[in-house]
Amino acid sequence: MNSGKGSGFEFEDGRIIRKQSGDEKEEIVLTPGTESNRMLEEFRESRARKIAIRRTVAVCMIAAVILMVVSVVILLFFRIDEVTVTGSGKFSEEQLVSSLGLSRYSNLLLTGKGRLESRLRESFPSLDSISIEKRLPDKLIITVTDGVGRYYMTAGGDCYILSEELKALEKTDTVPDGLVELVSCDVVSVITGQKIRFRTTTHYGYLTGLLKAIDGHGISEHIVKVDMSEKFNVKLRYDDRFIIIIGDAENANTKLTLAERLISTLSADEKGIIDASDLEISSFRKTDDIG
Repeated sequence: MNSGKGSGFEFEDGRIIRKQSGDEKEEIVLTPGTESNRMLEEFRESRARKIAIRRTVAVCMIAAVILMVVSVVILLFFRIDEVTVTGSGKFSEEQLVSSLGLSRYSNLLLTGKGRLESRLRESFPSLDSISIEKRLPDKLIITVTDGVGRYYMTAGGDCYILSEELKALEKTDTVPDGLVELVSCDVVSVITGQKIRFRTTTHYGYLTGLLKAIDGHGISEHIVKVDMSEKFNVKLRYDDRFIIIIGDAENANTKLTLAERLISTLSADEKGIIDASDLEISSFRKTDDIG
């Protein structure tokens, strides 16, 4: 018994059977015309498949050639030829450019801005802002600003210069003039290039809120130390004349105003301790020993 299958047909014992719905079958008598039509249809389908394959291969080859040409153009015509870095008063342009890790083969289009910024920040953590511009066909223009030290803090036996946002700009052995000493509880870590980490996220806002309040008053230029070693017993050192007790940093603006009013009534040679922790009234105790 010979059996086989063709397109839409089954062959059984030399007969052509077309399947209908279910198990119904219809026997077809093969005539020369029927055979020719079937072969022509199969030929057309085969040719259509071959044409489609050839077109797909041709499109892929063209795309590959275009991609190769574009790659060659990018590699040859967009090499970084000029790099300028401006804005820093602490580091030379040569130092900054050297940290970028560029070579004569570095490509302007393929070199990511994020990678360049990461390299700069890793080498120079004290930088504040970094702006990178690619100017075709071969120029890289970088503008930076130095972080400005506002405070200094001792942690783990090391001294760090801090920005206004309490970012550790650098570790130092010599504290520049004009910086305010900052002492705080709940400090977890001080890492160069990062903001100080505290035991709780709320403490950062609590401390920076106090510092902003101080900046809003005339006495800020005289404050040389902010002591928050006890969270609810904040003390400020006013030059070598006064210790100002704030207590809880809540309502700091009101307490600082009271302290300012009291200081305005004192003579220039008086020293002592000002207690401004009471919102109703501030008090002064004269003493030469202010610690």
